[in-house]
Amino acid sequence: MGDAGGESADAAQAMLVTLWNVAMAGGGVIGGLLLAGLGASAFPWSVLLLLIPVLVVVLAARMHGFPSRDVP
Repeated sequence: MGDAGGESADAAQAMLVTLWNVAMAGGGVIGGLLLAGLGASAFPWSVLLLLIPVLVVVLAARMHGFPSRDVP
């Protein structure tokens, strides 16, 4: 984030930490609702369901997120 942020590296780092914390809190709330509503047996299926968009993002961003560098 520091390299990508350039002159605004401090703001980029703050946004990364904030979004990470929001994602953790959201996962806890959704997990709690799922556990209360459907029970623990719903977790394996929800994980499989969540892995589908993750796989799509990883495959789509593979070339942009991790470009190969030609080292002389």
